[in-house]
Order: sequence, then C-alpha cells, then structure tokens
Amino acid sequence: MASPVDSLRPFYFSVFSNATLLPGSGFAGIINTPVHPGFTFGTGFTYRQTKNNSLFQTVKLGYFYHRLAQHALQLYSEAGYEHQFNCGFSFRTLLGLGYLHSIPDMEVFELNSDGEYERAGRFGRPQGMGGLTIGLDYNINNKSSHPMRIGLDYQVWFQFPFVQEYVPVLPNTALHLSLTFSIPKSASK
Repeated sequence: MASPVDSLRPFYFSVFSNATLLPGSGFAGIINTPVHPGFTFGTGFTYRQTKNNSLFQTVKLGYFYHRLAQHALQLYSEAGYEHQFNCGFSFRTLLGLGYLHSIPDMEVFELNSDGEYERAGRFGRPQGMGGLTIGLDYNINNKSSHPMRIGLDYQVWFQFPFVQEYVPVLPNTALHLSLTFSIPKSASK
C-alpha cells in the first residue's frame, strides 16, 4: 500500500555561493567571499522510507558563475540518507556524481600552426563532478498534505579534469539555501 509520501513528488530549489577552496576554508569554515552565485533545481524519488528515515535519489540541474574564471552548467544525481527528528528538523547526507560543462568567462586564445595566437571557441568543455553534501532542513508546514521545507546545505565537490598540468582536480565548496516542496504525482500511469 502506498503511503501519503509515495503519492507526492518533491521539487528542490536552491541559491548558493560557490568557492574554489578546500573544505574548512573561509569564515566559520563554510562561508567564503567573494560570492560566486548559483542556483540549482531538481526532483527525486524515495527508495525506502520508515517513520524517521529515508533513502532517496535526486536529479538536479544547476548553474553558477565564477567571476573571471567560468560559467558552469551542472547535471548530476545524488544518493542520499535523511533522518527526520520529531521536532521538525531533519539531517541529511548525499553522495553525488554528474556532468559539468565549463564555459570560460574570458577570451581564450590558442597558438596555431603559424605560431600566431587566434581566438579559440567559447563553447566550453565537458567535465565531471562528484561530491558530498550534508544538510539540515526544517519542515515549515508539517501538518499540511503538501510538505515544504527550508534548508541549509554544505556541499564539497570536485571538478575534473580541470587543468592537467597543475590542477587536475579542482576542489569546490558551496553553501546552499534551499526550499523543497512537494506536489501530487500524476494520477495517470
């Protein structure tokens, strides 16, 4: 028998600041300046759920801008575990892997066969990404049939390959402010 949660589809939206730093850097180990803004949206499904625990999968699409470095499009999925406390808070951890398309934020030139520099294409380059996220959510309307949660997530992720000669794997951290809401799944299957 399907539970009420099984009949709902979660949607996730976040705004975040990304930094090319190792975890633990910045103010309080998580807040970094300057701000490199981004946003993410996505959905997911639950593999297994008990009263206070769930195993789930996400699919997310994101974008961020790192001034003088890159624009980046992200398409990734995360496997996650969440524990819900009776007070309305929940703790979660996620492990993700996906695709990142990096577009340079400045003109790129390459040396041609005549020994002259010419402008290279600006389409960008495909890369991979993988990381770990920990988060804390609060259910702001737990009595409703359409749950809504606000959250704060700290994501540590790696961009690869970055620059083979000196930084093959680029560490990143992102602090997300998120909103998750649920709507009924379509009745037709």
